Amino acid sequence: MAPFYRLWSCSRRSVRSVCEAGHDEDSNAGLSNRLLGVVRMNDAAPHDGEFIDLIYAALLGEAPWEDFLDRLSRSLPGGKTTLFHHDVRKARGAWELSSGLGEDVVAEYARHYSRLNPWMPAASVRKIGQGVVAEQMLPREKFVKTEFYNDFFRREIGESAVGVTIVREHGCSFLLSTTTSRADPDANREAADRLTRLAPHLQRAFRHFRRNSRQRAIEDIGASLFDAIDVGLVIVGDARGLKAISATGQRMVEAGCGVGVTPLGRVKSAQADADAMLARMLDRSFAGANTAGFVAGQWKLTLIRLNQDRISAYFDGPTVVVLIERPAAKTRVGIDYFANTHRLTAAEKRALEGLVSGKRISEIADDAMLSRETIRSQVKSVFAKTGVSSQIELIRLAGSMNPN
Repeated sequence: MAPFYRLWSCSRRSVRSVCEAGHDEDSNAGLSNRLLGVVRMNDAAPHDGEFIDLIYAALLGEAPWEDFLDRLSRSLPGGKTTLFHHDVRKARGAWELSSGLGEDVVAEYARHYSRLNPWMPAASVRKIGQGVVAEQMLPREKFVKTEFYNDFFRREIGESAVGVTIVREHGCSFLLSTTTSRADPDANREAADRLTRLAPHLQRAFRHFRRNSRQRAIEDIGASLFDAIDVGLVIVGDARGLKAISATGQRMVEAGCGVGVTPLGRVKSAQADADAMLARMLDRSFAGANTAGFVAGQWKLTLIRLNQDRISAYFDGPTVVVLIERPAAKTRVGIDYFANTHRLTAAEKRALEGLVSGKRISEIADDAMLSRETIRSQVKSVFAKTGVSSQIELIRLAGSMNPN
């Protein structure tokens, strides 16, 4: 198949309209079909085509983002490339996705040297989408005198870099940078100019990924199953933004459950400890326990920080699920009683427990180290023994049974 950039018939404006279109156009198939055409984009330099191709291939899930980063790394001598963030308010950041950097170097940067990076003050206020060479951030004669250069950068990375700010929001910058062993800023200028030309495509990828993430959130977590046992579900993203809310969650929020949504779409809790924990869990550097429980009046709140892959961690930021339930309500299923009543086997009981907790078949299979087909067979057996025909019916039945 020919590369995407050789097939596009749309101009920059039409590509933007594709990536900013509604739900139907946000599917990979819809986006791919709209991008395919017969000529290269009219504002991209001929030698940019391969880079643009790799961005959209990664966006459509047809290639890993590492392919794009690897290609950028090869464009400069001793090149190493990273997609990373830096929070100027907290004076720290992390290299979430990288090419050519060892895990120990990435960890060392996040742990200590991100606070010392002398380029970040200027990078945090520079024009978005404008590729620059390192010397535009800090003169080299000053850079080589810094602790960052002498104790870390020269030893592990190189001599200089080019970079671009893709997006900036709430004091946090999302950046792309390629470091190099070549110190000459004039020789590195073309690589910086290339980043300027690639920036609009990276910005569209960023927006597209975030929009799709919000649309998938409820489906991926299985909100309908929580609705079936009267547990509210609120999904919170970066900067406390409301990503999704289940029908039961909406009803509970309106009833004053201790969780609220501001007119600007920010999630807050009236329970001070829960609100403070939510803020900590939404910090990209959070390293505590992934779950925490609180009581807000008559409501029980459970906060769960989701484990994410590196792509989601970079583009979408932290995600916290807030489960809302009434402590007095019979939302906890008497699994043992239900299993004994319907004479479920131990394996069938395990499958039931997974469904009740909101897990998908694949997750139950992974936990049990069994195939999905085996778990599906066990679930079908539970259906047959209990006389139901769907997971929601099963959970409703289990939730309605009282061991007393």
